[in-house]
Amino acid sequence: MSGEQDVRLAPGEYVVDEPESVTDYFETLCNRYGAEVAVHIDDYDDSLKVWQAVRLLDDYVAGRRVYYPADEVRHALDELAFELGYRYDHGVDEEHLELFFFRLLEQAVRLSPKLELVTDFHSSDGTAGILNYHEWAHNPMYSFLVYPTDKGLRVRMIGEVLNTRIEKLFHLTDSMGREYYLCSNNGSLDYQEDFIWLFFRQYLYMRDGDDLREVASYTGLDSFVPEDFDGTVVFNPRLLRWDCCRQSGDVFVRIDGTSSLRLHLDGNRSRFIVIE
Repeated sequence: MSGEQDVRLAPGEYVVDEPESVTDYFETLCNRYGAEVAVHIDDYDDSLKVWQAVRLLDDYVAGRRVYYPADEVRHALDELAFELGYRYDHGVDEEHLELFFFRLLEQAVRLSPKLELVTDFHSSDGTAGILNYHEWAHNPMYSFLVYPTDKGLRVRMIGEVLNTRIEKLFHLTDSMGREYYLCSNNGSLDYQEDFIWLFFRQYLYMRDGDDLREVASYTGLDSFVPEDFDGTVVFNPRLLRWDCCRQSGDVFVRIDGTSSLRLHLDGNRSRFIVIE
């Protein structure tokens, strides 16, 4: 384990461990730190499948297996996340609830040879990707950003548990060549898609050496969306601007007299600006 870190920290806050034996690593998490393989209704077969995925990762690290066990690992993560979603939805708060899931996700990403094996979708240039999980009841639970480093792929949690679901990922650069990733729900505030105002979330990460660092975020609509607004907030990636729009045929038209939200890229001083 890495130093005196709190092993319960979310991905991105925890310095990723690089164990020689993946199996021994997770056995230690369970025996020393109270991690558990929590699957729904404590199904023995599903628990075995999670441990099988761990052993397959171990075989992959050791060279006993040629191919990365993408399907088995994804199934194991899905099983763990499903139970976490069920417990969150039913108000269960346990100290080590996420420990096994968080650390398995880190190892799965660290060892993956390809971004698409551990993400739901990626940026248009294929340099980074997003992995989303929802609650038992389709409400947002986790969003993760998977991105490259000199040591391979890394993962970090975006925003907070239960209020973030990222729909779009934009790879941006500014006039000085500084590199950013905008993690956005893209303003899709359509109630038919189970979105509510609370979940408008925009997070900007900037390349900082070999890692990424959050430099700006915007997590509310009150300052630029009218109280009685019944249209759609639309993002223009060319202008880096969100506008209040109504749909006319296949086109979204900005509503006169409404404010807009704009993203200004300026390194550590990057910010979201409301334009009247």
